[in-house]
Amino acid sequence: MSGNGALPKSMKDPQVMSAPAPKLRAKRSWVATGFFASYMVALIIYFAIRCMGIAKGMTNWRDRGYSIAVLVVEAIGVSALIPYAFANLRPTLPVEEPERKENEDPITWAEFGVRDNFDVFILVPCYKESWATIKRTLMCAMFARVPPGCRKHIILGNDGHDVDNANCQRRRQLVEDLQLAMRGVYRDQPDWFYAIHQSNRFKVRCDQDNKKFTGEDKRIAGNAKSLNLNHCIKIVIPNILARHHQRERNASSAEPRLCDFSDAVLRRSVVVVLDCDMAITNDPNEVMLANTPPRNGDGVGFLPKVLRVLQDDRFHLVLTPQYFTNVTPYADVFNHLNPQFWEYILPGLTTLGYVACTGTNMGLRLSMLHNHSSTNDRNENQAVKEFAKGQGGPSARYEAAMQGPFPVYSVTEDYALSLELKKAGVKGTYIKEYLVKGAAPPGITAVDTQRGRWTEGHYQIFFSRKNPFFHPFKLGPMGAIYYNYGTLAYLANIITIWVYQFVPLLSALDLQPVAFSSEFRYAATAYLVLTTLVQYYVREAPHYYGMWRANMSNIVLSWTYTKAIFRAALGTKSGFATHTEAEDAPDVDDLMPNPPMPDKPADNLVQEKVTGITGQLLYFTLLLLLSLATIAICVTKTIKSGKFHSRFFLPAAWAAYNAVGPLLFFCAALMKKTKNLEMAMHSLCTLHSVMAVAALAAMWFVNSALSIGYMDSTQQK
Repeated sequence: MSGNGALPKSMKDPQVMSAPAPKLRAKRSWVATGFFASYMVALIIYFAIRCMGIAKGMTNWRDRGYSIAVLVVEAIGVSALIPYAFANLRPTLPVEEPERKENEDPITWAEFGVRDNFDVFILVPCYKESWATIKRTLMCAMFARVPPGCRKHIILGNDGHDVDNANCQRRRQLVEDLQLAMRGVYRDQPDWFYAIHQSNRFKVRCDQDNKKFTGEDKRIAGNAKSLNLNHCIKIVIPNILARHHQRERNASSAEPRLCDFSDAVLRRSVVVVLDCDMAITNDPNEVMLANTPPRNGDGVGFLPKVLRVLQDDRFHLVLTPQYFTNVTPYADVFNHLNPQFWEYILPGLTTLGYVACTGTNMGLRLSMLHNHSSTNDRNENQAVKEFAKGQGGPSARYEAAMQGPFPVYSVTEDYALSLELKKAGVKGTYIKEYLVKGAAPPGITAVDTQRGRWTEGHYQIFFSRKNPFFHPFKLGPMGAIYYNYGTLAYLANIITIWVYQFVPLLSALDLQPVAFSSEFRYAATAYLVLTTLVQYYVREAPHYYGMWRANMSNIVLSWTYTKAIFRAALGTKSGFATHTEAEDAPDVDDLMPNPPMPDKPADNLVQEKVTGITGQLLYFTLLLLLSLATIAICVTKTIKSGKFHSRFFLPAAWAAYNAVGPLLFFCAALMKKTKNLEMAMHSLCTLHSVMAVAALAAMWFVNSALSIGYMDSTQQK
């Protein structure tokens, strides 16, 4: 199979895109509905038979407790699957538009769906990332097309300007040089085309020793990215608006504020958030054609499609998926591409009214951000509390930025913002088109930092009064469930991994959690088969491999999840950390602009130092040893008995099935070439499938005399 075989059609050539429909629809998937209904019936029958087996087959309370405990863990695993399967029933999909013939005139921008004149503010927060990465994002933003009459303003949230690094310290001058070079190459463009506004927010930090703000290099107890974005929204954007729009007569402040402008201005102002390693994908045929209508069959780009949705005043947020160019689908151990999330979960959640934010690739209406600022942050952030007391406050503007729309009470600001907007009644939507490309964090350490922050941020909210379960009236019953779904799925994943490692081991030691009756065999077979169909349901066949990667990544990242949950439970403030280290500043000759081109995955994998991944190595070594111990016990007993016994083959097959996850981690940690990792993943995927079928088949040959806690070797086949 080719490298693009696992990608949706719109991702195969990210530079040639077709325009989506002007409206969205929810379409029921009858295949998914059939799978889900059958699964629920099989689930009920299976659990009923399990309960009856426990009631009739228990010999003592030890066996009863063990069997009940395993059944409870199975229920925990089910709790993570049912919401996912339910969300797949009615995905939100674009309406198919009729294609125009080649000889027909181009459609106008009004026909396309953008009729108003928008001010588009592209916010690019950065910290210690390399200049080459930032430059690519800025250039793609400068080339990004907007309809005529709209203005585009690029704001670089330069949070690394005070870092002791040559690249960070030179960034302001590098940006100015880039603008000058662009003016020399691309002439006769409006001033806003070249402009890159830089935001260097005040570096006021909280000294944990004396509880005062100091200028020392100490982390603030909050989300640095939120503070960066809030500063841009509260301080920088009003100054830009003041150059193009009249302030209200009753404006009292000397410097512009968002409240100084009319609601009409704010409603036609859109904030686009792009991580500094996410670049807008531009159709090369449409670059610099801002004043021409969208042509038939040609892409119109990210910004016009976002504006078309926000032309409808009912929507205040629009999200698009992420696509990473530096990973190949067949070596994506950590599931960066994540088709399960972008292609299945989000379309389903959008139909259910979920307001999705993923921190980048999204457009938000400025009036909504102004009206729904997180004003409670002041009472929940120690740094803000000390600022409110007047300790070391160099600027009231910084306090205003603290209370901006992006919450600072969690290191996962996108999830927190999504929750706050849903509680405020904001309506958003999702466009399943890959219009922005970026770079995934390279290496295990960088992934551990990123995914650990995501998990910790979810549990910071879960262990607080902002837990969605406490707000069922604002979120609705479905919202209360789905806003906690991802959070609880982390914990369910960890519990099931460890319990399912010990169950085959105990089975090899002659302690079984189930009674192998004929009723159980039929019920378990139907239940396990339908579980697989629901879990691996796809609308495009190549997505199957992506579903397998998603399930395996939950095992590969389970150590990361465990650490993050403990940090959040203990209240440890890890702060907001980027996963990309700064690189050396480039030569001046590299500043000449070139049309942005998509990157290619590197053939060489990032090699990690053992000291940097010691925890992961010990964790997965233990998991692998448990599986190997189970297999060794089963093989030893089989050799001693002189016969092939199904009661030994079943736990051995299950243990081999469980060993795939740890083996996949060791492949990612030790292999140096992408091609080798691809071959290893294909082999492990095959082993995983074969062992699942083998274990299911072995269950049918275990004699019914083998019951809970009881072994009669004379009656075994």
